[in-house]
Amino acid sequence: MRIVTKADTGKSGTIGKTFTPAGRDPARERRRMAHLDRLGVLDTPPEPGFDRIVDIVSDLCRAPIALVSLIDTDRQWFKARHGLDATETPRDWAFCDHALAAPTVLEVPDAAQDPRFAGNPLVVGPPFIRFYAGAPIRLGDGIALGTLCVIDPEPRPDGLDDRQTRMLEAHAALVAERLQLLAANNHLREQMDLAVRVQTRLVDMAATPGQAVQELAHELRTPLCSTMGYAALIAADQRLPQEPRAWAGSIEEAGRWMLGLVNRLLARPRGAEGPRPQVIDLRQPLAAALRLVHGLSLEAGIRLEDGLTAEPVTAEADAATVQQVAVNLLANAIKYTPAGGTVRLDIARGPDRPGFAVLDTGPGVAPDRLGDGGDAILGRGAAPAVGGGSSGMGLDIARRLVEGQGGRIEIGNRSGGAGLAVSVRLRPAAV
Repeated sequence: MRIVTKADTGKSGTIGKTFTPAGRDPARERRRMAHLDRLGVLDTPPEPGFDRIVDIVSDLCRAPIALVSLIDTDRQWFKARHGLDATETPRDWAFCDHALAAPTVLEVPDAAQDPRFAGNPLVVGPPFIRFYAGAPIRLGDGIALGTLCVIDPEPRPDGLDDRQTRMLEAHAALVAERLQLLAANNHLREQMDLAVRVQTRLVDMAATPGQAVQELAHELRTPLCSTMGYAALIAADQRLPQEPRAWAGSIEEAGRWMLGLVNRLLARPRGAEGPRPQVIDLRQPLAAALRLVHGLSLEAGIRLEDGLTAEPVTAEADAATVQQVAVNLLANAIKYTPAGGTVRLDIARGPDRPGFAVLDTGPGVAPDRLGDGGDAILGRGAAPAVGGGSSGMGLDIARRLVEGQGGRIEIGNRSGGAGLAVSVRLRPAAV
């Protein structure tokens, strides 16, 4: 359905009556816009989770149009829509703008008879709104960002029944939770992207004079500490649902991990050997690595499988290094596996060579790049052709770290199916 454009409102006869834009409190507006900026959701592509909600609400309320509407500075923008082609309208026309201050669902039984809306372009023109019901989408502090609303071109003198009202409010709360999850996931992805850049810089600066390393660490510590502090506040906010608080905990964990990388570099004199291996249970650093890349797998539409065992698997290695290697390999597999694929982390229990393997269902390695023990792919100076386009930086970093622990990486295509198999073999724990 087409919506009348702003230019159309100046044509004779388009608007026969007046309408009243919603009032706005400047202080609440600043807080509301700060929330929207933090979420980073405006103008993002459609997502199945939100689309399903408007489909369900349309059916529950028997309304031909259902929308997730977010109120921007001068427009309302639809994150999800059912029964409407338009993606946005001017804010002054938005019924949802009036609903922001409503304590509960705002219902308009017949917009043509309501002086606030009778002359609204969306009433006198497409989609010819008569009935409207909007439940505010509120975050934990009570600020409404928009509404989950239903629209009908026919008046409804009796409005929604009690069950429909409860369901509209419940699904608006689900939208709020999903928006916070989306923001947490995006924040985690940014953290992981930063981690890759940090690791690349650190590897390249292995022979850099100490002053440059100090300057780099200072640049990295400030944003990392800020992000960790922000994530800790979210994780501790009891007003938020458990799931976004758990995501915030993952963000904080990612920040601590990256800050640890920087601190380890600063504590290590130039030319000194890497971390001293100790007897560790491989399950702990590998489980931490899975948590750190979980958000990446969700965003990419990849199924992340956990093949860790219930029994301890010991090796002689540095736990932080094992975690760093696992994160590199898992992130690399997620990046180059098509949506709908699978990435799996298995643990190897062999007494002679404990370790782990990352398996994916991506395109694997070009046959002409395979070599003995993976050297043609991971050898120094090589440019790996993983996924047809990888620079191999993540794999090369992993190789250097594993070799520094006295281990070895083996890489090749999975037997019996498409995909890459990267195996890490570490030194067995001394008996």
